[in-house]
Amino acid sequence: MRLKWESLLSASMICAAIGVAVNAPLRAQSAPCQQIRTACKNAGFVQGGPIGERLVLDCFNPIVLGQMPKRPASRPLPQIGLQLAAACRDSLSKQSNGAGDLSQLPVADASTLIVSQDDLTVHDTRLAVTWLADANLAAKQSFGVPNINKSGSMDYATAVRWVAAMNALNNGAGFLGHNNWQLPTAPSTDKTCQLTGPHGEPFGYHCSGSALGSLYYVSLGLQEPDSAVANSENHVGPFQNFQPYLYWSKSPAIDPKQGFVSFSFSSGFQGANVMRNYLHVLPMFKGKLRGVPSTADRSLQVDTSGKTVYDPIAQVTWLADANFAASQTFGVAGINRDGSMDHNTALLWVKAMNESDGGHGYLGRTDWDLPDTETSDPSCSMKGFTGFGCTGSAMGSLFYRQIGLHPGDSVVPPSEANVGPFYNVQPYLYWVCAGDAAASPCRLNGPADGFEWNFSFGNGFQGTNLVGNNLFVMVYYTDAPAGQPAAKP
Repeated sequence: MRLKWESLLSASMICAAIGVAVNAPLRAQSAPCQQIRTACKNAGFVQGGPIGERLVLDCFNPIVLGQMPKRPASRPLPQIGLQLAAACRDSLSKQSNGAGDLSQLPVADASTLIVSQDDLTVHDTRLAVTWLADANLAAKQSFGVPNINKSGSMDYATAVRWVAAMNALNNGAGFLGHNNWQLPTAPSTDKTCQLTGPHGEPFGYHCSGSALGSLYYVSLGLQEPDSAVANSENHVGPFQNFQPYLYWSKSPAIDPKQGFVSFSFSSGFQGANVMRNYLHVLPMFKGKLRGVPSTADRSLQVDTSGKTVYDPIAQVTWLADANFAASQTFGVAGINRDGSMDHNTALLWVKAMNESDGGHGYLGRTDWDLPDTETSDPSCSMKGFTGFGCTGSAMGSLFYRQIGLHPGDSVVPPSEANVGPFYNVQPYLYWVCAGDAAASPCRLNGPADGFEWNFSFGNGFQGTNLVGNNLFVMVYYTDAPAGQPAAKP
């Protein structure tokens, strides 16, 4: 049985600041704050960990803001100098709309996550909803709905049908005796978000106004671009450390505002992501290393060191470590500890690979690069180079032709990770519907034609996605008392 999660979770003052109307989004944390977070991590505190070991609520907040949790930390806090803590507080104050002394900022409403006796649901008093504790129930329970992948992901229409099937269960009594389960909502206006899309939709990091954003940033105390789930350490054929997430290419999207083409090793979907998002990188170069023998065999070929893998179909050589940046930054700043990075940093990291070893390049190569895609790929299931089955791209060829996966497959098995009181949390994108508040019903129309909202537990990014993509599903039911409106996130 999992540890009960019934303690009051105090939101930090900086979260309070973004919970009220602000004129500018918060920026990334300063170097002093990041240094304190690193010290907390090194002391054994974990993002979204159990009570007493939470990085933000049990370590960072007590040191920087003097906010002590109801239960003392289960391990000693790191020794942080007064000047460093003061520098962090000052930077947070300046980022919080020039509020000055953080003690004068309004304190956010306390958020309580209360686990049911059977560990099946989690009551969220901040949002006045009750979450299903299993963050990937669809992987093992389809309720008779077709087109759900083995990993539990599905397209948006299937997600709507799956929730409807939950509510129709047991002659209309519904799953666990509730027939008002729904997808989490995101409001059409959210001043906590960093960015605004072409249709006025708020997106980016810090979007705590949505239900999943509230859960990620406030209740669980996570911070972008951290993943809610630890890195996957695995072996996939000759590769290692593949992450079930999005990977950058170097090819620009058709619309420059959409950033660059990306490929999902969680589902095999090829799309585009804005350059400020944090994705993973699998570097390659064209051709093969010297010493790799020529052969008529079309399968993957590993060099004698085991560090590179040649794909004779795409005629490119891949780095065998599919998350090399998590262990080797080549001195490039801006790489997240899980190995993810924005697109500009990805270009700098590959450049640093080529300039390493005194200019000889990593493994003696100076032509490492990000993979590219075709400008038009008829093998894709959607127009242009978008959708499933895109074997015209280097990553698509690797996923479908060499690893032998199919649309909707994940390169690694689904996560069974516990995050706070939730389990089976996936470090990927989850479907979200449009709604004024957490307790509001889902609107029929999304943020744009053919698009719906999504939220990433891989890095805290809120965006929109084509309804034909395959994402995961978390659900809750509303439980505001009759005649009393539910609290807005």
